[in-house]
Amino acid sequence: MKKLLCALLLAAALPAVQAQTSEFVQTIPEFYLPKDINYSLGAVALSVPKYHGSDERRYALYPMFDVQWKSGAFFSSVNGLGYNFSKNAAMQYGLRMSLEAARDESRSSKLRGLGDVNTAIEPGAFFNFSLSQQYTLLSSVRYGSGVDHNGVQVSVGGRISTAINPQHRLSASLRANWANNSYMQSYYGVTPQQSQASGYATFTPNAGISDIKLGASWHWTIDTNWSLTTGTSYSRLSGDAAKSPFVINKNAVSVFSAASYRF
Repeated sequence: MKKLLCALLLAAALPAVQAQTSEFVQTIPEFYLPKDINYSLGAVALSVPKYHGSDERRYALYPMFDVQWKSGAFFSSVNGLGYNFSKNAAMQYGLRMSLEAARDESRSSKLRGLGDVNTAIEPGAFFNFSLSQQYTLLSSVRYGSGVDHNGVQVSVGGRISTAINPQHRLSASLRANWANNSYMQSYYGVTPQQSQASGYATFTPNAGISDIKLGASWHWTIDTNWSLTTGTSYSRLSGDAAKSPFVINKNAVSVFSAASYRF
């Protein structure tokens, strides 16, 4: 049972490789939790583009933690802070606070003159439905990102997961992300002031699908406490996001490896 719990916990790590909470909430159903309070600690090493649309890479190491209560509450570097109201193991729905990572101007010379987009705390909601033990539909809505903290993101996707044997599990996911005008302007637009400072042409993107992401991961349950998950994702910017003057590469590949110890 503990092997299954570790696999479910770290299946959510792939979308979180940008050092921010995942687009989706993927908690362990109450039925499978062995204790009233369940927690784990770990770390994730990753290689990702320096910003959305960058042709440069950065490498980082971040801590991971996860706490989940049988009551439905959870606090996690992957899932954020929230509450799952569902008592049905095949369905998850609730409210949460997630984190959108900052984009610092100093991260790349190609961002010079665009200013910083600060880290944002995003209130939101989520709904997931498991068609079977292998197939799960995922969705979420998040508000509060961007320069003015008026950004809205809606993510929909699905995940397939299959066990090769009791110690090894493979997963694949597909996700599309829609963003409103405020989000798109903050992360892909260029205001007249930014145009003067950066040299980029003024650009005002419209709301729409910002990107589509395909991911895959391999989970290894080493023993009853330790586990390791390694994975990669490919995403492609879409719509007006792909037309931004400082988007150098529409295609992004991210790679991560995460180790976790469950107490």
